[in-house]
Amino acid sequence: AMIILNQPITRKDVFVRAWRASEVHLCADGGANRLYDIWNADQRASYTPTMIKGDLDSIRSDVKAYYSASGVPVKYDGDQYATDLMKCIREVEAIEKATGRQLSLLLMGGLSGRIDQTVHTMSLLHKLRKSRPSSFVLSGESLAWVLDEGSHLIEIDHSTMGETCGILPVGIDKAMVHTEGLKWNLSELRYWTTSFDGQISTSNHLVPSEPVVSITTDRPILWCIEVRPNLGQSSPTNRVRTRSSYGPEELKRDIRGLSMGVARTAEDVGKDLLRVGRG
Repeated sequence: AMIILNQPITRKDVFVRAWRASEVHLCADGGANRLYDIWNADQRASYTPTMIKGDLDSIRSDVKAYYSASGVPVKYDGDQYATDLMKCIREVEAIEKATGRQLSLLLMGGLSGRIDQTVHTMSLLHKLRKSRPSSFVLSGESLAWVLDEGSHLIEIDHSTMGETCGILPVGIDKAMVHTEGLKWNLSELRYWTTSFDGQISTSNHLVPSEPVVSITTDRPILWCIEVRPNLGQSSPTNRVRTRSSYGPEELKRDIRGLSMGVARTAEDVGKDLLRVGRG
């Protein structure tokens, strides 16, 4: 499910790949303006959203009239204790209840525009990390999602993802992290402490010869990757697959199978993190 936020859509190539990879398309109020404005009259009919929802204080009258005439439901929700994004997520949950399956969630535009809205997007991803682990936020430049505490394998297609990446301790006081597969791995002394008061891994680099990045963390962290300037035919979220494992033995089998050559097992790293956390 793709939720289009009320922020500038700076790259049509990124948008089109994400749109084609999504079954459901929701506009969060003024997100309908953004969708309407990037297409000319001939193209617009090919990108008709499933629904427009919010308090409808941002959608323009001409945009509302166009999509209403095209048969798109425009749904008013006056809840003042929820943002338009939260209201759209409720709609996704209603669709899931009706279909009996959970959809991946892609927030389009949540990393650009106003800083308070960006922080809200990151906060929401943090809150959704357990109930909706397949939740991503995409802009023209970056793809990001939250990695919950535990061990993760991230399979990366380098033709889609750019060079730079970051591991950010958003919403927590600190995290102890161990990585394999990055140019500058966070593995000194077998773990690396990151916090806003201390060190943060920004502008780290993926390694072109490494198809997988392994990350172990004792707290939830925000992982972000650059999107390449010129994309191929597939969606960024389709070409970046994550597998999370809270069982160290399963992670060790995966790492051996992928011939990553990890010198220390995930079980050892996990024990170190727990030991340091208790200390």
